[in-house]
Amino acid sequence: MKKRISALDLLRGTAMIYVMFYHLMFDLKYIYGSDTPDVLTPNNEIFEVSHVFFLWILFSVSGVCVGFSRDPLKRGVLLYLAGFGITLATQIFMPSELIVFGVLSCFGACMTITALCRPLLDKLPPVTALIWFGLWVLSMHFPQSINLIFTQIPLNIPSYAPLYPIGITGNGFYSADYFPLIPYIFMYLTGYALYPLVKEKMPKWFCNVPEIKPVNFIGRHSLIFYIVHQPVLLAICELLFMIG
Repeated sequence: MKKRISALDLLRGTAMIYVMFYHLMFDLKYIYGSDTPDVLTPNNEIFEVSHVFFLWILFSVSGVCVGFSRDPLKRGVLLYLAGFGITLATQIFMPSELIVFGVLSCFGACMTITALCRPLLDKLPPVTALIWFGLWVLSMHFPQSINLIFTQIPLNIPSYAPLYPIGITGNGFYSADYFPLIPYIFMYLTGYALYPLVKEKMPKWFCNVPEIKPVNFIGRHSLIFYIVHQPVLLAICELLFMIG
C-alpha cells in the first residue's frame, strides 16, 4: 500500500488507547486493591460492553489491514511466537499473572489462518461479513452456550485441555489475558471480508481523515503497544504506590 489509510490507524489507535485504559483499571482494582468508580471497574456491565465494542474495532480493523499486508503468513507466525514468548515470560517472572493464548497469540493465529485460507476467502463477496458477524453472535458465549440474542442454548462440551486455543479448556486452566479463536476469529474475518470495500469503494474522505498524530502513531504500532503497555503500567503503578 503506497499510502496508509488514516482512518484505519485512527480507529485502531483509539481502540488501543481504550484497551490500555481498561487494563490500567484492572491493575488498580485487582492487583493493587484501589477503589475505582463502579462504572470504571472491570466486570461492570457498562464497562464490559464498551470493552467488547473497542475489541471489535481492534480485531476487525486488523482484519481489514491484513489485506494490505505483503506477507501476512510470516507476520502471523511471528506474532504467534511473540505471544508464546509472553507466556514463557509470565510463567517465569509473574506466574500469578500467567498469560496463555493471550491477544498476541490470538492475533497471530487469526492472521496465519487468514493467510493460509486467503485463496478461498478472496472468492467470497464482502456480504460474507454478515455471516462472520452472525457466527460471532452465536459463539460469543462458547463453549458454555450458543447465543440466540434473546435466549441461549446450553452446550455440554466436555473439558479438554489441549483445545484451549479454540476456547475449550481443562480443569484448573487460568490465563490473565485469554483470547481463544472462538469467537474472536469471527471479529477478525468480519474485517477481512470488508477489505475489498475499504480498498476500492470507500470515499476519499475516509482515506484522508486528518491525523491525530499520537493516536495514529499508536494505531500504526498497536501490536507493539499491546506487548509493552502492561509491563509499563505495572511499573508505573508500582512506583506510584511505593511513593504513596
